[in-house]
Amino acid sequence: MSHRYRNSVFKKTATSAVLVSILGCTQATRAGVEASRPTFAAAGAMLGTISSTARSLFESQTVSVALDRIDQRDLPLDRTYRRAGTGRGVTVYVFDGGVLSTHPELAGRVRKGYDAFPNDPRVCNAHGTAVAGAVAGKTLGVAPEVEVVDIKMVECAKVRGTIKAIVDGTDWVIADHKQSGRPAVANWSFIADTSSHIPQLDSAVAKLRAAGIAVVVSAGNLDINACRVSPGNADGTIVVGASTIGREAGDGKVADRRAANTAFGPCVDIYAPGDSVLLPSFDATQTPTVQLWNGTSMSAGYVSGAAALFLESSPRAIPDDVLDHLRSRATMNVVHDVRAPLSWLLYVGPVRDELKSVAELRAQLARRR
Repeated sequence: MSHRYRNSVFKKTATSAVLVSILGCTQATRAGVEASRPTFAAAGAMLGTISSTARSLFESQTVSVALDRIDQRDLPLDRTYRRAGTGRGVTVYVFDGGVLSTHPELAGRVRKGYDAFPNDPRVCNAHGTAVAGAVAGKTLGVAPEVEVVDIKMVECAKVRGTIKAIVDGTDWVIADHKQSGRPAVANWSFIADTSSHIPQLDSAVAKLRAAGIAVVVSAGNLDINACRVSPGNADGTIVVGASTIGREAGDGKVADRRAANTAFGPCVDIYAPGDSVLLPSFDATQTPTVQLWNGTSMSAGYVSGAAALFLESSPRAIPDDVLDHLRSRATMNVVHDVRAPLSWLLYVGPVRDELKSVAELRAQLARRR
């Protein structure tokens, strides 16, 4: 049963006392990651734009396994990323520990929004930059023309956020959204509780949805039932689990699986890559880099980007329409070990007739040569 229809059991919690963790997502520690980092120029190169009857189809080479996976139904991967649209005209509010606005993957498209801790450094760590990169990175993100608004709800000294910061940030976002009039998504890549609901977060989700803003949340990097995890257990959230690609123990075939230590069960609405995904980062001097990341925070970022692609073409869509679209396009039942009757893997690739158009165009170009 979906978490949207379960009876709620609220836990009364003082807003000033609850700390919110974003530390579940980690930088991958594989040996040789630093030495093998691609240059920004090599991270993705546009090959061409093909017009379709509804929207433009964009195709690019990519070194991102995540982007490569979500544009095709089946394995193996083909090192290409195809999508309809760019996310232009859509805003994604990233609730996190700050976004490095000068990173080449994001430069020129990050706007500073609400900051719960104005006396803090502007950016606590690279987590928010990586999430924003999954949403809207120039070569590593799903929707490379999205506007990212930085909602800083983390206190750098504690590397934690507070419920009050999220609630106040929500109020700011709703006012900003009303003024801008742009379709929007709120990305919540954090965990607040693993046993019950938090009424203040449930209320914040309800207010965002009432304002027309879809709320995408990470399922959590804990091997537990996602129905227990707040804010994902708030009614109306889009809960995202992390998937990975690996060989099956029995037959050795390459397949999609729930990533290790990812929350599971019927409350996960959709899966997206979240194991060793290449995304923006920065070093101790805030020099921009790219590196591998793990976790459902990154998976949520990819889904927020996919939501933005949909809202670009359907700007009047309501939050429920966003989930319906994501699920209707998703690849069903390819993710193993989800501990639920059904699974959905994020898909942003072209529909069949668009693929045919790409093949026909290539054939025509080959004949002309």
